[in-house]
Amino acid sequence: MGSSGGSAPLRAEEVVRRFYDFLARGRLVDALNLFTTDARLRDASGRESAGIRAITSSLLTYRVPQDIAVEQVEPEGGEIRATVRSPSGRSVGRFSVARGRIKSLRLERA
Repeated sequence: MGSSGGSAPLRAEEVVRRFYDFLARGRLVDALNLFTTDARLRDASGRESAGIRAITSSLLTYRVPQDIAVEQVEPEGGEIRATVRSPSGRSVGRFSVARGRIKSLRLERA
């Protein structure tokens, strides 16, 4: 599969689906490649990680496959809202995506 370098960025909903698919399969590096280098992540406890290094530390538990199921992905108020089910319960991710990359992610308990 060659690339001419001129491919269009992924749609925001597809970026979010790929993010969760990569986490479910334990493909942390692929999931991190979807973030901008200056992205921000706020976890369900309110702790914020700024920059790709801090986000990497926050997501280290996902370096092994996880039981994650995406229930719904939809646009909401300029963001993408994803409802996800895992053994620890349901959660909602609110993503800001631009040009095929995640700029910010807020995680909340559903």
